[in-house]
Amino acid sequence: MSIDTRPTTARRTLRIALASTAALSALLLTAGCSVLEDIVPNKTPQKHFATYSDAPRSGESDDMAFFMPEWVPEDAKDIDVRLNASAPGYVIGFASKEGVDTDACTPLDESYGGTAMTADFLPEELPTKGLVTCGDGRAVTEIDGRWYGWTTKDAIPGQHDSNTLRTDG
Repeated sequence: MSIDTRPTTARRTLRIALASTAALSALLLTAGCSVLEDIVPNKTPQKHFATYSDAPRSGESDDMAFFMPEWVPEDAKDIDVRLNASAPGYVIGFASKEGVDTDACTPLDESYGGTAMTADFLPEELPTKGLVTCGDGRAVTEIDGRWYGWTTKDAIPGQHDSNTLRTDG
């Protein structure tokens, strides 16, 4: 009696499936988290841009989520942006020698509930006084030489909330 050592169709199919799974896993690992962010629902994506010119700007990019707010100066660098894709929330932090033109902004007399979301690049404690808003529904301030802006938990009256990705008001 001889044993047939030729691969059967089932074995070939299994080998192909295992090889495909391994190749897909390797692709996801080498492509980084951005691929995973795109397939995970209710994600809270975060991006980093070395300079202002590396980041998308409204009207110039198909990437509407990570565009630079109009108040961010063109010399901004080391820019971190995080947003909540399923609820109001946008946080930005950056360095800038020029700084934000706060004369074009409105002082905030209230805290509006603090930040709507967290981000690992935000300072542990955000101030509740001395903040401004620059027309897009975010609180803005400078802390230790870095500028930060965030969507507040409660909408800032009279602001253009669509720029904050706020869908609740």
